[in-house]
Amino acid sequence: MAIGKAIVFENRDKYKTPIKTTANANEEINNFTNALPVAIEKIEILKRNLAINLPKDELEIFESYSAMVNDPEVIEKTISLIDNYNCNADFAYYEISKEFIETLEQIDDPYLKQRAEDLKMISKMIIEILQGNKYNSQDLSSPSIVVAEKINTAQLAELNQEYLLGLITSKGGITDHTSIIVKALGIPYLLEVKEAHQKIKTNDLLVIDSKNNCVHHNLNKKDIGRFNGQINLDQKIMKKFMRDAQGEAFTKSGKTINVLANVGSLEDAVQALKFGADGIGLLRTELCFLKRSSFPSEKTHIDTYTKILDKLPEKTHTLRLLDFGSDKKVSYLPDLKEDNPALGNRALRLGFYYYKKLLKPQIRAFLKLSKLYKIKILCPMIANNQDLDQILNAIKLEQKELNHLGEEIKILPPIGIMVEIPNVAVNPENFISKADFFSFGTNDLAQFLMAADRTNEDVSRYLASADHSIIHLIKNFAKHAKKHKKEISICGELASNKKYLAQFLEMNLDGISMSPSLIPEIKAEIKLLD
Repeated sequence: MAIGKAIVFENRDKYKTPIKTTANANEEINNFTNALPVAIEKIEILKRNLAINLPKDELEIFESYSAMVNDPEVIEKTISLIDNYNCNADFAYYEISKEFIETLEQIDDPYLKQRAEDLKMISKMIIEILQGNKYNSQDLSSPSIVVAEKINTAQLAELNQEYLLGLITSKGGITDHTSIIVKALGIPYLLEVKEAHQKIKTNDLLVIDSKNNCVHHNLNKKDIGRFNGQINLDQKIMKKFMRDAQGEAFTKSGKTINVLANVGSLEDAVQALKFGADGIGLLRTELCFLKRSSFPSEKTHIDTYTKILDKLPEKTHTLRLLDFGSDKKVSYLPDLKEDNPALGNRALRLGFYYYKKLLKPQIRAFLKLSKLYKIKILCPMIANNQDLDQILNAIKLEQKELNHLGEEIKILPPIGIMVEIPNVAVNPENFISKADFFSFGTNDLAQFLMAADRTNEDVSRYLASADHSIIHLIKNFAKHAKKHKKEISICGELASNKKYLAQFLEMNLDGISMSPSLIPEIKAEIKLLD
């Protein structure tokens, strides 16, 4: 939560680029090529502004901006347009960048739509340089809650972070770079608050409650006192929860369960340590490589995971094999035009399609790391025994080849199934003997059970209705798993639902894995149970 006065930022996306056909082509080309290093320097300045408060991994976003500025195709087409039509550089660059932006916007994919927003920001920056526009950057002179239709990372980086209490935008998405940076800064942020920038006025007193996803407006003195009291109380409670979370959590009768962290970056691992995680219950390895422009090598895999695992070296960690697909696309994998991508070539299906470039180097990295850390290998999108046999054989083959090279990997790490496809969830007896452990991925399982794509807002209301069915499936699966002394855990959204904690303990689950920041509260809740 945060309380403070609002400052409403205007939308500065609009600008004019009229064509001037009497321009000197050579001069305009020089203007254009000279503007590019100026833009790169501006990006570096923005990066330095955030460097004090952000980990190195989050600052890599700015590397992608520099790559956009130096995109050879955009540069070549812009110069060609200037040369062919003797037009001004700002018009030519606007026309070319608009083509790329519109192409990205037409693709029904949130990640690529965000790249369009990034390109808009870069385009605007370069056009302002070409036009010689030197507007005063919007900044904060006192502690404030920023309200805007939308805000890009350039605008965010210009702000005095010391005075930024919170952020409210009418537009935006959880995958955009602003959201990622604000989350890393630990600042309360509400997005998609419809017409917020129109209904809220500068100097209005606001309360952001990001936990309950609401904003309080037009407060009286009584409300202000109540919210200030709540914020102070929340801070005190969280400090106590965080102290207590550093140890194992037991119920009053002595039952316990591992409260683990879902991790997708080095920063997440730092947070896991800070919030008292009993280990990493799900390392979403694909999130470590979304910003790359080429396939990660075996060495890159090892170096990336080593940095993460070193944050909690004595704990046991579950590393999931790459789960690229419909909602996690990267430039180095072709877009497989599929009607139902969530049900198509993703995760291991895609991994085996590009085995030498995707799965092979990662499996080898996992096996080498197993000699240094306590890790388990989690296999996503297992639908039947053929899928499981295929990945088990691949892991054993890589072990054999590495041993021929002198690695001496005598014992394989535990290999488990991500239970996210209904065929596995309803037939535990078919998989118990082959897998060492099981982890319920309740997010995907819910979308498959309810025939509702979890990235589609129009049908997302169905997902909550899956909880009862999923609990029933976990309970049945746990009976079989425990009978054969196999570990079973949950790593989806359901894991942090306090409503089901008592049932998870009754089922004798081995672990529940969640966002690191939720761990202290969940551990505190466990201690209240009988």
